[in-house]
Amino acid sequence: MRGQPYLWLGLFLLGVALYRQYGVTGLGDQDLINTWLYYSVIVVGFYLVFGVSGQFAFSQAAFAAIGGYTSAWATRIALFGVDSFWMGLVVGIVVTAVIAVVFSLLMRRASHFYFAIGTLGLSEIVLVLLRRWTEFTNASGDTTAGIRRASIFGFPFDDSYRQFWLWLSALAVVLLLTIWLARSPVQREAMAGRDQEVVAATVGVPTLRVRVAMFVLGSVIAGVAGTIFVHTKTFATPESFGIDLGLGIFVMLILGGLESRWGPIVGAAFYVFVPQWLQGGVLGIPGVEFTVDAFGQEHRLGDFRDIFFGSLLVITMIAFPEGLVGIGRRVKSLLLGRVHPAQRTWLSDLFGITPRKKERDRQPPPPRDDGRPPGSVGAEHPPVTGSSAPTVEGNRAPDPDGAAPAVLVADDIRVQFGGVRAVDGVSLSVLEDEILGLVGPNGSGKTTFLNALTGVVPASGSVEVHGAGVPFGKPWRVRRLGVVRTFQAPQTYIHLTCLEDVLLSAPDRTLSGMTAACSVRPAMISRERARWDDAAAALEQVGLGDVAEDPTARLSYGQRRLLELARAINAQPRILLLDEPSAGLDASETEQLAEHLRNLQREGVSMLLVDHKLDFITSLCDRIAVLELGQLVAVGAADTVFEDQRVVDAYLGVDEEDL
Repeated sequence: MRGQPYLWLGLFLLGVALYRQYGVTGLGDQDLINTWLYYSVIVVGFYLVFGVSGQFAFSQAAFAAIGGYTSAWATRIALFGVDSFWMGLVVGIVVTAVIAVVFSLLMRRASHFYFAIGTLGLSEIVLVLLRRWTEFTNASGDTTAGIRRASIFGFPFDDSYRQFWLWLSALAVVLLLTIWLARSPVQREAMAGRDQEVVAATVGVPTLRVRVAMFVLGSVIAGVAGTIFVHTKTFATPESFGIDLGLGIFVMLILGGLESRWGPIVGAAFYVFVPQWLQGGVLGIPGVEFTVDAFGQEHRLGDFRDIFFGSLLVITMIAFPEGLVGIGRRVKSLLLGRVHPAQRTWLSDLFGITPRKKERDRQPPPPRDDGRPPGSVGAEHPPVTGSSAPTVEGNRAPDPDGAAPAVLVADDIRVQFGGVRAVDGVSLSVLEDEILGLVGPNGSGKTTFLNALTGVVPASGSVEVHGAGVPFGKPWRVRRLGVVRTFQAPQTYIHLTCLEDVLLSAPDRTLSGMTAACSVRPAMISRERARWDDAAAALEQVGLGDVAEDPTARLSYGQRRLLELARAINAQPRILLLDEPSAGLDASETEQLAEHLRNLQREGVSMLLVDHKLDFITSLCDRIAVLELGQLVAVGAADTVFEDQRVVDAYLGVDEEDL
């Protein structure tokens, strides 16, 4: 809900309209302005697909062709007895959306680069069909001519001036869509799925649905751009939508800035106007009078366009990953004396080319040989006085006498990676309002056991939550039953603010989708404000209220631990699974964490707690279970379980004489 995007959009549209009205005279410059707007529309769609949701889709040009040619076909044959531009536009949108949905679902399991290869293949298939399917294209040679002129309510767009207003209106609509999505749950959920899909699924984000929706929306925008393009030109060729355009769209977004809605506008302007300026001048600005002898001929700088853009793309990705928009923000911050924006994007993080800075307190200290971080107490076990922990038979924990009902029951859980059994037939129950500790040496399978319970890794056995069975491999199903987890290393979203990070786990998902964001905004905004209030309260509860609007990348390691806990609190869990939450925290931070967990227990939250700090575990837990080599060794009361000889042997080993 921050900022004034509508004001900036209005000023931008007004500025472009005034400049076109009074500053552009030549026919060539008029056509260049329209080309810039066309590219801007199509790249805004790519911004949603790639910049926001992280899908390596080189298919924007192909979907523009699908929309354009389908619209031309529909108007030519007067589909449903209507040959208007509107009918062609609607049919083009529907066909584009259907193909995008089918393709996205087919490629749903493909990783970044395999998805890119798939979109390149789709683009080639579309181009081959357009060249050979003449019954559909009505082409003579490669050119489809005689396409109906674009018109609205009988008003024809038959010259570059009128077409300018059509393109500007289309750009205004798609930019308005980006604002609506940014000021709704859709964009942050798409970014969460882009950066850490597994974590997003465990907090309840419908990652597949969001990813498909963003791909379809971006593709439909491309289809609309293609429809307007062919109906203003009144002809079409497959080369107009070739691979060169697809790669050019990628270049425009990277140059402009892939994490800003203004990146497509700036990148398209650079892509369209700078080559013309190098060739001799554009929009009344004199060009560079510079020639060079190469390959036996005299060339102007503009003749090296492809080399220029290729080199600029590499330089931008490495030195200025945030693009021209990001450079502008850094200059503005420098002039105003503000903190510089981060010189990073999700893409530079993915490729490992983000400039690294020395940051204190960002990572925990290295673990000691006994598996506990330095500074942890309880390094020495209590003396052995006998085996007073309940016996574990068949890897199954016995139920305590007179115990409360079990809220989570895991039976015969097995996880195997190749020939290694990481979890070997563990059966364990978490009781109502209980904190159950889970300890064991490094490599004993504690984290893997939590991963199995939450559907992160393939597993066998059975899990029941409040009597309802939960299928393995489906984190969102576990989340729906009120089970929330934290991770061994804090998994926060560095490209979101602290508040946005916590909002991801909001249990109320009413009116959180794309349709609500665009069609029932007042009701959606009302729900969103309530979600913001809950998330802010969760941050206040863990002491991070003052940094709610700060990017999570600025937090220290301990603060990121607390942020992850705030996200779990905001989820209103019934069962909370915590994986080494005190790792890397000092004594005061550990005590603060313990108090937060006690408060949650008093509120009726049951917990399964994995940790290496034994004083932390024993002070909090009602019972403690011990794993060794993937098997359950002992389960008992916190004050007696470490007196079990089997537990001591698991931690300290067994003398050779006893073997």
